[in-house]
Amino acid sequence: MDAIYARVSTDEQAKTGYSLGDQVSQCRHKLLSLGFTNIKEYIDDGYSGEFLDRPHLDHLRDDLRHGHIKNIVVYDPDRLSRNLTNQLLIADEIEKAGAQLMFVTGDYDCSPEGRLFFSIRGAIAAFEKAKIRERTMRGKRAKALSGKLVFNDDAYGYAYDSEACMYVINADEAIIVRLIFDLYTSRMYGVNSLRAELKALGIVNRKGEPFNASTLHRMLVNETYAGIKWAFKTYDKAIAQKKRKKTIRDQSEWIPIIVPAIISRETWEKTIECRRHNKATAKRNTKYEYLLQNIIRCEACGYAMHGVTYPRRNSKDYSYYVCTSYINGHECPDKKNVPSKELEEAVWSDLLAMAKKKKGFSVLHKKDTDQLSAKIGLEKQLENLRKRTAAIIKWVANGTININDAERDLLVINKEIASAQLAINKIITLPAARSIKNEDFINAETFEQKRRALLNAGIKISTKREDSTTVYKIRL
Repeated sequence: MDAIYARVSTDEQAKTGYSLGDQVSQCRHKLLSLGFTNIKEYIDDGYSGEFLDRPHLDHLRDDLRHGHIKNIVVYDPDRLSRNLTNQLLIADEIEKAGAQLMFVTGDYDCSPEGRLFFSIRGAIAAFEKAKIRERTMRGKRAKALSGKLVFNDDAYGYAYDSEACMYVINADEAIIVRLIFDLYTSRMYGVNSLRAELKALGIVNRKGEPFNASTLHRMLVNETYAGIKWAFKTYDKAIAQKKRKKTIRDQSEWIPIIVPAIISRETWEKTIECRRHNKATAKRNTKYEYLLQNIIRCEACGYAMHGVTYPRRNSKDYSYYVCTSYINGHECPDKKNVPSKELEEAVWSDLLAMAKKKKGFSVLHKKDTDQLSAKIGLEKQLENLRKRTAAIIKWVANGTININDAERDLLVINKEIASAQLAINKIITLPAARSIKNEDFINAETFEQKRRALLNAGIKISTKREDSTTVYKIRL
């Protein structure tokens, strides 16, 4: 039996002349011209050539191993695979099975010259693919730097102007978007509670169906609604057939595109705070409870700490707060776990003593003044950087500066924005809308009451171990 193998991905079918019909027709013509008539077709429709896990290629290789195939015809080496290593692997399998591999676009044999030619063809194909990808990405970056959207993701609340490559606010949908953000920030809803409220109000999406929780979450974390669409924030990497992994790029690579805002910047900042609050108060299916979870940081490196409990042979459990720097690929200079019960009792005792004093918490306010001033300064710096970004995008659109100069300046600004934002995130300050009630601490008896008092007051703890002693700071 003789075989034809043909493959095309869905994208290629529209862009190139590698249609399945043409491949099969020309492969069949080659076999018939050589006098081979017992032909079986193996066709993978819609599969990338980057990976070998393709159903009909697997079937072909099985038949090859069982000795059913004598000749295999493929239109071109990159139909077999776009990866040179994979091309050589399959060619080696065919050779060991005693079969012959042929291409419509050129012959291949088992001689050293044939293998060299085959390798050169594969290397050239890989090089051309890389060059095309590089030119495409450069064109997209130039488009983003000129203030235009790179692609239309059909964001709810917007229509798309294909000529201007820009969003246009959909008035009817924008009303619903504003309602979603308003309910979330004003009522401190979780996503599921928000979904239930919208369903009760009879609010539906474009398909006439209630909004689901995942859609609402994506909307609430999408800064586009506040007027900034980030291009090149993420990229998709193929890790297998039909499977891709989304990865966040370094923040210095992000390119901001100014779009019409549906909500105010103030509403967006409130949304961020609500998400943080909801994350801190969310109930998890955990066996152990930690009073300071989500409000404690490592004094040595600034990373958050989380509770961990280790069971021991004597049936007694030992709980600690552990620095999470290792999760983020960093090394903490302290590297010491903090006993949770010891720290929780000490912190609560101090806070209770402050609450019983008439002006006990004012001391913390005074300590926090420098950090509050620093945060205000950084926020002003961040606002100025965003204004510079908007100005550069406008100058590119007007032709005042060229794209290359703009790209260089924007990369520098984006790095400064990333540094400023990181510094702001590390500062623990007093939110303007918070009021501390002494009675919340004095009357708290249960774990839930203590936890609620800490979160409502915005208490933040930083701690580390010095020798065998736990050192901590309490901040508002």
